[in-house]
Amino acid sequence: MRKLEGLPASSGIVIGPAFCMRDEPPVDIPRHSIRAEETGTHWNRFETALSLSRSEIALLKDDRSQEQSEILDAHLLMLSDPEFIPQIRAYLDTSLINIEAALKDKVDEAISLLRRTGDSYLAERATDIEDAFDRVMGHLLETGAGGYSQRSRFIPPGTVLVAKNLRPSEAISLRDSGVVGIILEEGGATSHVAILARAWRIPAVMGIRDALRFIGDNESVVLDGTDGLVVAQPTKDALNSWNSRIHAEKSRLLDSTIQKAKIMHARSQTRDGTALNLYANIALADEAFPALEDGAEGIGLFRSEFLYLAASVFPDEESQFESYRKAAEAMKGAPVVIRTLDAGADKMIGEQIELGEKNPLLGWRAVRYCLDRREMFKEQLRALLRASVFGDLRIMFPMISNIEELDAVLDVLEEAKEECDRDELPYNKKVKTGIMIEVPSAAVCADLLAQKIDFMSIGTNDLIQYTMAVDRENAKVAHLFDCYNPAVLRLVKHTIEAANRSGIDVSMCGEMAGDPSAAVLLAGLGLRTFSMAVPQIQRVKTLMARVSLPEAQELASAAMELSAAREIRKLVQEKLKTYE
Repeated sequence: MRKLEGLPASSGIVIGPAFCMRDEPPVDIPRHSIRAEETGTHWNRFETALSLSRSEIALLKDDRSQEQSEILDAHLLMLSDPEFIPQIRAYLDTSLINIEAALKDKVDEAISLLRRTGDSYLAERATDIEDAFDRVMGHLLETGAGGYSQRSRFIPPGTVLVAKNLRPSEAISLRDSGVVGIILEEGGATSHVAILARAWRIPAVMGIRDALRFIGDNESVVLDGTDGLVVAQPTKDALNSWNSRIHAEKSRLLDSTIQKAKIMHARSQTRDGTALNLYANIALADEAFPALEDGAEGIGLFRSEFLYLAASVFPDEESQFESYRKAAEAMKGAPVVIRTLDAGADKMIGEQIELGEKNPLLGWRAVRYCLDRREMFKEQLRALLRASVFGDLRIMFPMISNIEELDAVLDVLEEAKEECDRDELPYNKKVKTGIMIEVPSAAVCADLLAQKIDFMSIGTNDLIQYTMAVDRENAKVAHLFDCYNPAVLRLVKHTIEAANRSGIDVSMCGEMAGDPSAAVLLAGLGLRTFSMAVPQIQRVKTLMARVSLPEAQELASAAMELSAAREIRKLVQEKLKTYE
């Protein structure tokens, strides 16, 4: 028996025989010189291969799920990129090498650029590029549809798939294959495989180094996607133990489903009747209605940057308008807070990647980037304004660090309103505007900023990072990233009090808001609106219903007297045991 640890990607526990999908030897791509007069012929072959690939993808979209269609749409966009495709033609003309070699060089260059960023999301998008153009290369090499790298397309039903990695086009076929679990040597929680696995409730673990070396075909494996654990060749006693856990988990899920049905649409409140607002964080408009069905009372954070990151070119005003309108209508009058483009740091786009900033966390990001790209920014604001007549849509600006930045973004918003008036485009004249409090300077000056806006939302992910001067992605200092640090709690408390004194709404949309333990403490500090990942809503609602406001305030008062994060955490955890 051997235990292998990786990254939890899709929760659940399964036991089954392994099916090992191994990489085939790489296909040799021909490379030879061509004459200048031959470039036209080579380009015609490329355009034919491109057209065939697009047609195949369009056919594949028929009868596919939303998640599958989104992946295929991304591939179609890549194969129609108005910047990248001409770069291939220019390289063909200047390098005077055959189209297969030219295509490989440009795709490898794009992939290398994205992977050098060190950003996991962009690294996953590099896999998309490789996958999309692999199909084109297949046609150029005349190896048939589906790409030149042909692995076995048959996965025996009931097996746990083990592979180094899966391309998105391979991942799309998983739901209908009967696979019960996925173990990959590479990839992470942001990969398409992980996203699809979660959507289809297939347990998955990523980042299991040398999984193919330790696991053989048809060997029994235990996969725990919740804790990121794989057990190869478990003993009989271990199998009995894991089967007992699976049975207990099924019983828990059944009880949870019954409990969820009882409280899903009950009003969020404390035991003594203090009203709370539990909102959802989403990245795409299609997530709005499912969030509403799962008990969300609004959208506290719509991360609009994913509209930009998911596309090969910036979305235009019309496509953005349709997305924002869809989210606003789906929520049936409930608040929908849309954060303007927050590109940079760990979510870099084209020119930010090329800039190669030494420290992008402190650089050209969020409103700093948008104010330098005024017309692009104004286009997003016009789309938001136009969508504001379809529901309670609110506009939120990220990374505000001082009054001057706030004045500048509000000036651009006024220009967008004037353009809508000029073009006779309807919008909500009283649309609410707010800011993210995620920089210590903004938290300290929250009372000054509050005079110019309608609401604030505390983004604890960045606020903790900047307060503690710690990169939360750096394992060597990650222990310093702690929401219970007294400095962080004091800034949170100060912000809540400043908003309350100014008579404006205040919420929290960072990960801290979705932590049930922290939520009780935050309620005691005066917070009444929380925004979180949808699966956390039920957990927070259930716990808060067991706690009275005076009890939460007493806990908060005691916590603020302590001087270390570990002391505060211990206090909170011990107190909450009494409500379990």
